[in-house]
Amino acid sequence: MRRVRFFAIVLLLVPLAGTAWPQVAEKANHGYRTPKERSSVARNLDNPDREENQKPRELLAVLGVSKGDAVADIGTGVGFMLPYLAEAVGLEGQVYAEDIFQDFLTHAQARIDKHGLKNVATVLGIQKDVKLPPGTIDLALVLDVYHHFNYPAEVLASIRKSLKPGGRLVVVDFYRSREHPRMSAERLKDHIRLDRDEFAAEIQSAGFRLDRQFDHLPHQYVLVFAKN
Repeated sequence: MRRVRFFAIVLLLVPLAGTAWPQVAEKANHGYRTPKERSSVARNLDNPDREENQKPRELLAVLGVSKGDAVADIGTGVGFMLPYLAEAVGLEGQVYAEDIFQDFLTHAQARIDKHGLKNVATVLGIQKDVKLPPGTIDLALVLDVYHHFNYPAEVLASIRKSLKPGGRLVVVDFYRSREHPRMSAERLKDHIRLDRDEFAAEIQSAGFRLDRQFDHLPHQYVLVFAKN
């Protein structure tokens, strides 16, 4: 009898295991575990060549970020995108700089202060929740960060909750199957668990509709979603 009950419980848990996606980005987050490791990451994120390599203004122009928009920079890190987002939405708009690490947000706040950004606020999220105000966001930007989500289902649910009706989720990430200028093919496959179409399917299963996709850089794609 106990044996029957045991197998019944296992059968009930198996489908749930497939939808929870727990700790799926363990390899991608290997270098983020301690303040010392994150300090090294922060130096890379603050590389002076990043503007030329990332082309942030071109990206925001193509996405149609407008004056007065409320935009969330999910996983802001050291806040690289914040001056460009603040410029795009204007003083009548609002930018939320979200991250799960306070030491990254400290770097981001220093950038906010340096540039005198009056329309940017930092938000400390947690691994399963971005902690943004519900129904306030026109565009949630996830730039080179989605592959770091340990709990995609839960994070996507919290992002979806934060979006206004008609709000958009934009995921910008690296192709797993294309050459990257600063990552070996082996490390790329370890670091990025899925490729573009598989990530798109995963996000759509969380209540989003894929409206648009295009390449921003040869090794980097953009997925634009609306919430269902």
